[in-house]
Amino acid sequence: MPEQQTETGSGRHPRLTARIHHPQRARRPRHPGPALSDALTFAIAFIVVTIGIWVRHGGWDTIVAGSWAEAWESAGALTGLLATAVALIGIALAARTHRFERAIGLDRALLWHRWMGETAALLLAIHIITTLVAYSSREGLAAAISELTGEEQYMALATVGALGMLLITVISLGFIRRHLAYETWYYIHLLIYASLALAFAHEIFLGTDFAFDPLARAFWIAVTAFVLCLVLVSRWGRAIRSIVRPLTVLAVTPLNDVAATVELGGRNVTDLRAAAGQFALLRPLTRKLVWQPHPYSISAAPTVDRIRFTIKALGGASEMMTHLPVGTKVAVEGPYGTKIYEQLRGRKLLLIAGGVGIAPVRSLMEDFGPDAEPVVIYRARRAAEIVHYDELVALADTRNGRIIPVVGRTSDLADGNPFDPDVMQALVPDVAERIAVVCGSQPMIHAAFQCLRACGMAPADIHFERIWW
Repeated sequence: MPEQQTETGSGRHPRLTARIHHPQRARRPRHPGPALSDALTFAIAFIVVTIGIWVRHGGWDTIVAGSWAEAWESAGALTGLLATAVALIGIALAARTHRFERAIGLDRALLWHRWMGETAALLLAIHIITTLVAYSSREGLAAAISELTGEEQYMALATVGALGMLLITVISLGFIRRHLAYETWYYIHLLIYASLALAFAHEIFLGTDFAFDPLARAFWIAVTAFVLCLVLVSRWGRAIRSIVRPLTVLAVTPLNDVAATVELGGRNVTDLRAAAGQFALLRPLTRKLVWQPHPYSISAAPTVDRIRFTIKALGGASEMMTHLPVGTKVAVEGPYGTKIYEQLRGRKLLLIAGGVGIAPVRSLMEDFGPDAEPVVIYRARRAAEIVHYDELVALADTRNGRIIPVVGRTSDLADGNPFDPDVMQALVPDVAERIAVVCGSQPMIHAAFQCLRACGMAPADIHFERIWW
């Protein structure tokens, strides 16, 4: 490694003994089993029954044989029902149920959650437009707007709820989301619960599909209650348990100007059943940070009494995290991220990391022996961004591995872009025979994936977690 890069190596992590041994499961099994199939069955059945309720109450007949206004109103009723149904499915995906999250990974669940949210917002917009067209054709635009936004009982609440859902969708768009602080996005995002609650009453008491059909109304209430219970038990229940049983900050070790390791300990570490390569939501129980859970990766294989995270100070909460006093109580929610040990075992490893994405790679290396022959490609824009280099070298030396730091702008690299297939094959001649783990920014993950596919690696052999925060 070049001289200026070796100066950025972190302090060595103490050799930890008494490793936790518990069954490991694959990150994304090729056959995720009943968790995924049950979820898909529930979602499809819910959509089919929702459309069936609309058809049963004459929705399709009205579109085919009804008047212009009636057809638009019927279309509005269908899109309103589907908007709520899709939103409920999206909320269920974000409930973080242990079984489902282990089957497909939290990143994929939240990606689907985002798609459901965008679809629900589109259906909601169509619902508003079609209903407005129907009412306008009978009484004029001004009267229709007045009636639909406040004159009818529950409609004012529904209007506020609709605006809340549309706001959440807008701030979650990539080009807007990246300019918002995580805390700002997180708290506005929580408005989805209030938005659905505000819209619920107008569906039940004003919607023709439920107001005069006790069976349909009972079904809708039951599904809504089921999703609410999922969220309360799986998501908020897990958060409350982590607060009741916190860990304690044992040490905070600066790695460079912007990153540090935070080591937590306590008798509750074993209850986490954490594994290398996973991450958790950390919530320091201090006045300023208790309301702000943030995701950080495990950077050393957990032991029976301690667990280590690597944190990059990006401002706000993450900067305060890198300066936590020893003894601070921290709620640890998780861990998240499916365990990949079983899928990697017995294969030669190619580990690709960018910046602080080296944290899960560093922890994964501890789980494998010399037969893994790990090759680590460590991408960074500046030498000062490299962390854990000494630890990586020490681990590679005992595992027949290599560390390949790639530092600088892509256009300035003397040996070329490492994500060019020819350069990759020169760096790792047996790349097609290996199994890869990629950790870093979304653009880097995309570039690495395309490169590895061009080098002949099968998609099933390329593992990564999408950045969802």
